Amino acid sequence: MKFSCSTKDIATAVGAASKVVNAHTTVAILSNVLLQADGGKIAVRATDLELTLEHAFTAQVSEPGSVTVPAKLFASYLGNLSPGTLELTGTPTRASVKFERSNYDFHALPPDEYPPLPAAARGSHFTIAAKRFRDGIDATIFAASGEEARGAVLMGTLLEVEGNALTMVATDGYRLAKFVTTLDDGASGAEKFIVPSRALAETARNLGTTETIAINALGAQSNQLQMGGGDVAITVRLVDGQYPNYQQVIPAKFDRSITVSTPLLMGSLRRAELVAGDRASMVKLAVANQTLIVTASSDVSGNAYEELEVEQTGEDLTIAFNARYLVEILNHIKSDKTVIELLGPLSPAAIRPLEPLETGQQLYVLMPLRQ
Repeated sequence: MKFSCSTKDIATAVGAASKVVNAHTTVAILSNVLLQADGGKIAVRATDLELTLEHAFTAQVSEPGSVTVPAKLFASYLGNLSPGTLELTGTPTRASVKFERSNYDFHALPPDEYPPLPAAARGSHFTIAAKRFRDGIDATIFAASGEEARGAVLMGTLLEVEGNALTMVATDGYRLAKFVTTLDDGASGAEKFIVPSRALAETARNLGTTETIAINALGAQSNQLQMGGGDVAITVRLVDGQYPNYQQVIPAKFDRSITVSTPLLMGSLRRAELVAGDRASMVKLAVANQTLIVTASSDVSGNAYEELEVEQTGEDLTIAFNARYLVEILNHIKSDKTVIELLGPLSPAAIRPLEPLETGQQLYVLMPLRQ
């Protein structure tokens, strides 16, 4: 193969693909990215067998073909080039790059050893405005579990499709994030997919400039999901399992609520968490007489006490939360004010923005701590 292209284009594509590569893989070919030249385009692909990313860009192709190169090494090399045009020649064992007055040779592995793209048998299909999908990803995946010991299901994010409605849910058992939005082109029936949260993060990162994202279920059992837009496609193996019944976690009604300034509450919690200091990061919220009192104490650090003016409905209440979890939720609320709905000191609290996003409805549920 032989082609010439912009250093910026190839650096962007290889850089994005290299993030998919598992640095600890024991399969040599999976440490490489695959470059395929054909029809005036270069397709750069990387996979860890669970997640596959393909990023294409235009180029002047003089000899169609393919080559594989070490992902991290090649991405670092390209990232250190100045703007310009490079020429790449590939063989089954070598990739040679000419740029200005420099020549580099990289050891390659045979491209026919590279894993093929996932089976293209299509199942359900729907499309969504990219901003809506990115907002949904940002609003939910942080609440998914990051611990493999808790299982792949909780490390994933649930996508529920019914007609033109998309509901995204993530939970680690202590907190839950829910985002409801609309599709541009909905599915014919009801579908559920548990998508590894890592794949959704890559989708948000790599499909930032496209307007619409097309989502397709692939494989004979629809056990893979492809999310694509423009010249980028991400294909991921879905998590096999039963997602928890998240509806049971959300209380049907509440008898108390407070409306509070989002940035003021976040600042108070961050300061109080410094004093709490322990693993649970326990802070207490006491609401009475239209005032929210934030307290924390530690035998090592001392005591924290702050007062905030709030709009209160219902009876007074004192409840304790993990401050870090509550701050992370508030970090994803763009509204100046946050509504916290309460039922009792040991019941889950619901947290939502007073002014919802234009792209969808956010809801967070946080389990309290025993005081």
